[in-house]
Amino acid sequence: MNQSELLALAQQYMADKALIVVVVLLVLGYFLKRTPRVQDWIIPWLLMLAGIALACGILQAVTVESVVQGILAAGVASLTHQLWKQTTEKRESEQ
Repeated sequence: MNQSELLALAQQYMADKALIVVVVLLVLGYFLKRTPRVQDWIIPWLLMLAGIALACGILQAVTVESVVQGILAAGVASLTHQLWKQTTEKRESEQ
């Protein structure tokens, strides 16, 4: 999956207003990853909760749709991070 396919997929299922949440979650995840006391397993949960809160704020309603938009934003942010990480980092078997 390349960047244009990922963007097309996100636009198909996400509200235009909620796409900015993905960018915010990517930045938040970057800082959480570098925070010594935050364990790796909790980062996706924090991103999901932040995504729900941000989506509810941007869409100005606490509805099922805004919660789903927040969860989708967290999923797209995590997928984007993993695609970048898996593409750019060398594996031990490739060295």
